[in-house]
Amino acid sequence: MALLKFPIHRESTHTQEERRASLEFGKLGEQMTARYLTDKGYIILEHNYRRGHLEIDLIALDGDELVIVEVKSRTYDNILQPEYAVDHKKRLALIRLANEYVKTHNRKENVRFDIITIVSKEGGAEIKHLKNAYSVMSF
Repeated sequence: MALLKFPIHRESTHTQEERRASLEFGKLGEQMTARYLTDKGYIILEHNYRRGHLEIDLIALDGDELVIVEVKSRTYDNILQPEYAVDHKKRLALIRLANEYVKTHNRKENVRFDIITIVSKEGGAEIKHLKNAYSVMSF
């Protein structure tokens, strides 16, 4: 017997304006992350590297390492830390896309996967940098 899959429509508790503001903060978070990394001496190679429906937020060089950066921005405090949104499925997708990037761009550096979270706080934003957050070896 075949398993039929039906799309699940979830009712959002956020207004369209709140969703738009969240998307704008996400873009701002990527810009803040690029500046943060540049200030730390990283060289940004790519912003929003896409292939099909897959995307890497930032690709950078940190010395002799190629760094694949996933940025998670939140406009609110949540019980769930933003880095937990980079689940197993997302990590596999990022690894697959990183492999494609390395091959097509003939990169020779070791690859590192970082997650940077940005949470809006009163008077600014809190940035947390999780270096080497996961690796290909962990799968």
